[in-house]
Amino acid sequence: MGSTEQKTEEQFAQLQQKVGARHAEVLKHSDGDQFAVEYARLVNVTSKLVEFEKTIPERLAEPDRRRSERIVTWSWRGQAAVGAVLIALVFVLDHSTWWLVLLVPHFVGTVAGCFQKVDAEQHRDRRFGAVALHVVALLMALISLSVISRWFIIAAAVGWMLVAGSSMDSTDAKGARR
Repeated sequence: MGSTEQKTEEQFAQLQQKVGARHAEVLKHSDGDQFAVEYARLVNVTSKLVEFEKTIPERLAEPDRRRSERIVTWSWRGQAAVGAVLIALVFVLDHSTWWLVLLVPHFVGTVAGCFQKVDAEQHRDRRFGAVALHVVALLMALISLSVISRWFIIAAAVGWMLVAGSSMDSTDAKGARR
């Protein structure tokens, strides 16, 4: 059992014990002001338990979300650096400047991806996009350095569509489905 799971279970058990203790206090008093006071305390502690219970899935997903955040951040930063190097290589290797039509949007896209947020709901999609980005960047490097055929630009474009799709916010789409 992980540390996060253990802490969450301990906090949940503590809240359950508090609810049990408050319930026992309510049962001691059948009427009167003391009953009303103890009942109000029971309701208060029970509402805390219910609110805590709603946060359990996010609490349990937090370690994976943080890992995904690191993967996404460093993948996009690294590929932005690769894009900058590829642009510089166009000039250093005296390639046609037409390659910039392909490389500048790639670079701009990777720089823009560096600033995306990784939330608990979509962290796995973002991680998939970051991993797929490495394949796309490899294709871009091999194409621009003339190692593979220019026809692979089509594969790079399809790859960018997959990366963009997994990196976009889908909260509007989820809200429309509900």
